[in-house]
Amino acid sequence: MLIAQLSDCHIATADDEFAKLYRPAEKLVEAARHVNSSVNRPDLVFLTGDLVNSAKRKEYDVLKEILPEFKMPVYLLPGNHDDCALLRAQFPDHDYLPKSGDLCYAVDGWPLKFICLDTNLHGKPQGFLGEEQLAWLDRELAVETTRPVVIFMHHPPFRTGLVSMDEMGLLDRAAFAEVIDRHDHIERILCGHLHRAIQKLVGGALAQCCPSTSHQVRLLLGEKNELGTAFEPPEYLLHYWTETDGLVTHSDYVKDYKIAWTLKDGVVS
Repeated sequence: MLIAQLSDCHIATADDEFAKLYRPAEKLVEAARHVNSSVNRPDLVFLTGDLVNSAKRKEYDVLKEILPEFKMPVYLLPGNHDDCALLRAQFPDHDYLPKSGDLCYAVDGWPLKFICLDTNLHGKPQGFLGEEQLAWLDRELAVETTRPVVIFMHHPPFRTGLVSMDEMGLLDRAAFAEVIDRHDHIERILCGHLHRAIQKLVGGALAQCCPSTSHQVRLLLGEKNELGTAFEPPEYLLHYWTETDGLVTHSDYVKDYKIAWTLKDGVVS
């Protein structure tokens, strides 16, 4: 099966200066078109947080108009730019979202079990899971005995070397890693927030950040405590699952490139 992960779309209304700079809504529409028409068309899509830029109702209205562009199921996660109450209220048709409490949920019915976490700390750029949600995660992992598990969350549970972004990281990442370390069937931990492709082992499992469909964060490592963005190409991750090889992740740009040549049945065209 194929799972597309898109992240940090930061939808804003057309009159917003942010939208004039980055054109996030146009880019998400183009991403949907690209995903739908891809030769590697996914079975389902996860949007891993920062769905909108300023947690405004009108921004969620724009997002609501765009989501039907995707021709496969779409699952939403909150990020630090989101308002969980508004997200719940604006998308009542997304009935996998809990009616109260943290916006964490599990998705069944596939060869993999998907667990989606809520790292939103209302009004703060940092992420936080909390004891109750970590206990829920531990239980969900413990009861799953037949399938590998993929965890989706917005804030990555590790430091990245991007100092300014790390200051807006997951506050209880050590407690999260302790839960992960107790389970050996976690196939991947898939995150957003960083606007770059980054990987690290956490509690014995591979954690991976997805680039943004809107804009990327400049690669400034070490003590360069500076934050900047770059007009690098919109990008998403495509996760390819097979029983024999497990989960293999590929990056795909939201752009159609001209094909130089193909080889099929020994013939180049």
